[in-house]
Amino acid sequence: MVPLLFLLLFSCSTIAYAQEYSFKELKSIPKASRWIEVDKMKQLYLIENSHTLLKYSPDGELLYQFNENGLGEMSYVDVSNPFRILVYYNDYATVLFLDRTLSEIQRHDLSDLDIPEVRALATASDNNIWVFDNNTYTLKKVNGQNEVVTESPDLSLLLSDLLDPNRLIEVNNRVYLNSPNLGILVFDIFGNYIKTIEILDLDYFQVYEGQIFYVEDKKFKTYHLLSFLTKEIKMPVIEEKLEQLCIAQERLYIKYSNKIDVITLKKK
Repeated sequence: MVPLLFLLLFSCSTIAYAQEYSFKELKSIPKASRWIEVDKMKQLYLIENSHTLLKYSPDGELLYQFNENGLGEMSYVDVSNPFRILVYYNDYATVLFLDRTLSEIQRHDLSDLDIPEVRALATASDNNIWVFDNNTYTLKKVNGQNEVVTESPDLSLLLSDLLDPNRLIEVNNRVYLNSPNLGILVFDIFGNYIKTIEILDLDYFQVYEGQIFYVEDKKFKTYHLLSFLTKEIKMPVIEEKLEQLCIAQERLYIKYSNKIDVITLKKK
């Protein structure tokens, strides 16, 4: 569930219109990592190994560290709410919620849901959890007692191919479920299927200010949700060896095998 390819997170809306920017390296963090993420406050999260999550300031200074050795490998992290960070452990079907200092504040056991492997889950805006149930082919929202409070129709009846989801997020009263073979499925907050956006073969994407940001064929792109236009964003700092790419407003985070470069972006 943890993507190890390119990813794009939050970005200023002005970037989507290919304005000219200057790039300056702010800091290089000499850390090998499995995966990185940034939140809306420009804070960087780094899964260092199977059990360790690190949090950095926007300027690349280490702030907090979290370790959990009793639940197997850390499978997924959702930082869409930086005050309630979701950490998922698939081996034990367990979700931990952490506060802004990476201290555990809640533990949620999903085993009662009888889902052999949770392939996609996300924090809901009401602090419940969205889960894709691959047994019933439904999108479900569950509360703290694992009661289903919202559920989609059987998606196998609506789609032309089987779902193989790898990413699930809720943004602005819409839920986005990515299946690389089909594209990005869009639902309302009641679980009703709306449409599929046919951007294929994605490992990661982010929705911000009415646009989907993603990397395709080593090109940085946006898809506008109202105009349906796709644009390429020229990023001269992209290199062949990068493993992930994240943007948070005027910060660009580039992950390589043994370091993360923090770059500042400024409009020319």
